[in-house]
Amino acid sequence: MDGRKQLLCVVRWPVGGIRSYMRYVYGCLSDAWQVTVLAVETQERDALTADVQQFGGELVLCRGERWGDVAALTAAVWRQLRSRRYDVIQSQGFTSASVVTAANWLPAVPHVLTVHGVLEERYLTGWKGRIRRAVANRTIMGADVVYGVGHDILGHLAEQVPGFDPDAPRVTAIPTGIAADMYSSTPQNRGGFRRRAGVDEDTFLFGFLGRFMPQKGMDLLIDAVAELQKTSAGNAAFRVVAVGSGDYERVYRKQVQEHGLQDYVVFMPFQPGMTEVYHDLDAVIMPSRWEALPLVAAEALCAGVPLVASDCIGLREAVAATPALTFPAGDAAALAACMARLLADDGQIRAGFVRFQPQAAQRFDVRETARRAEALFDGMIRNRHRLPQHDR
Repeated sequence: MDGRKQLLCVVRWPVGGIRSYMRYVYGCLSDAWQVTVLAVETQERDALTADVQQFGGELVLCRGERWGDVAALTAAVWRQLRSRRYDVIQSQGFTSASVVTAANWLPAVPHVLTVHGVLEERYLTGWKGRIRRAVANRTIMGADVVYGVGHDILGHLAEQVPGFDPDAPRVTAIPTGIAADMYSSTPQNRGGFRRRAGVDEDTFLFGFLGRFMPQKGMDLLIDAVAELQKTSAGNAAFRVVAVGSGDYERVYRKQVQEHGLQDYVVFMPFQPGMTEVYHDLDAVIMPSRWEALPLVAAEALCAGVPLVASDCIGLREAVAATPALTFPAGDAAALAACMARLLADDGQIRAGFVRFQPQAAQRFDVRETARRAEALFDGMIRNRHRLPQHDR
């Protein structure tokens, strides 16, 4: 041990927004902190490894091949807490927090639950769902500190969890930021992503960036493209490139085929150079059904790329007082209308996003997020489970 304060990050799903959160925030913590990431191995292992190396952390991976991911992660946390002294545990999400609750009862290391998502009703029905809800409620109420990555998500918990008070001293919202400067500068290899996607410079390119899962609304975007073909805007040269991975990719590819949209929707795997991707897009589409506080919205706004976003929980918070074009969540026709506006734009809409770039860079600066997170961790060490009042 080198004398630095030790943070153990426990994460069941080290993908998407959670992986981005760790890359951005841990990369801006001061040298006083050493971060160990304990995670279940996923298909994004190589990207996670590169991220952890970049911020100088230690990565411990486990597999759930025999007993399942949750059991394997619980055992791994138990071993880790007995092999090293940690000052704070930060769990990323409800499942990770339940694992920490089970493994941390004897060491009793100060534990902060970071909330990245909602309690989805589809997982909380039936007798199994009632058990999951009881476990989630107990985990949330038992965490020493509940840290929401936005304000909307804490309001959701207040509606779902009996006795949860978003204004309690142990509860805080620290809006997540990004490395804004990285997105505001134009990459040297601009155009490379378009070439890989097989899209020429004269074609209007919409981008869907994220996980292929019902929450993100890729199915709504496909329906919107089909709707767009029924209007005069459908005659414009455009493509939608969907960049990401997830269990529903096969479902969405089939939906594209059923609509006959193979010439309009292109699927691509995760791209390591996301700065280049944003600057090759003409617009970013976020048709989400819910979010906590999505980093894709922040990245697009900092890159000066036109953004079309639903008004769902979390996303509405991220795009409030920005030039983003918004539509009612779940309304494919309204989404198609927003896309048609961009196809008909003479440059004025995009110019508004470019003008907003400096404000976006200030608003979403991850250095402020990291400063507040570090103050939270330090306060937990000093006060042993009490949230420092001055930084709420």
